[in-house]
Amino acid sequence: MTEKPLPKVPQTIETERLLIRAPRPGDGKALYDAIVASREHLSAWLTWANWPNISAKRAEASVLRNRDRYLKSEDMTMFIFLKENNTLIGGSGLHDPDWNVPKFEIGYWQHVDYGGHGYMTEAVNAIADLAFCQLGANRLQLECYPHNERSVRVAERCGFQLEARLANYRRHHQTNVLHDWLIFVRLPANQTTL
Repeated sequence: MTEKPLPKVPQTIETERLLIRAPRPGDGKALYDAIVASREHLSAWLTWANWPNISAKRAEASVLRNRDRYLKSEDMTMFIFLKENNTLIGGSGLHDPDWNVPKFEIGYWQHVDYGGHGYMTEAVNAIADLAFCQLGANRLQLECYPHNERSVRVAERCGFQLEARLANYRRHHQTNVLHDWLIFVRLPANQTTL
């Protein structure tokens, strides 16, 4: 039995204010600048923001790896740009795909200077629409710490429902303190109950 080829995921999504797209060669400098500017804010939630040796060169290498994985439909990291000035304001994407279901995990991060304007809600809703309408997703999952109030609010605004709170699930990467973990889920519009 031959394996069915993975679907090709569209590389660009446009919303009213945003251009959400697959990584492209040359994005490394903008990615590096956004991470460095937001490092203190991001490092509390994301282990990769704590990389001690981050550089524009390493960011570009990450861009190229993520682009390759995107084009193979293995993991779809996306960058979020303001349409008005082409500024990189964050990242998101469809991660850990299981194409047999199909299901994906949505993750996101945002440049510290661009919070509070609804950009991440706009981006997550657009990516969710792509997953459901074009990729036939039957489940989208979003995970975060309970005390990451901004992430919790984005999940709720985007129609994700709390599916589980996992007690004593993980240790914080900076403090080693044991924390619970939240799993939010969004299902297709025609299947609204968990």
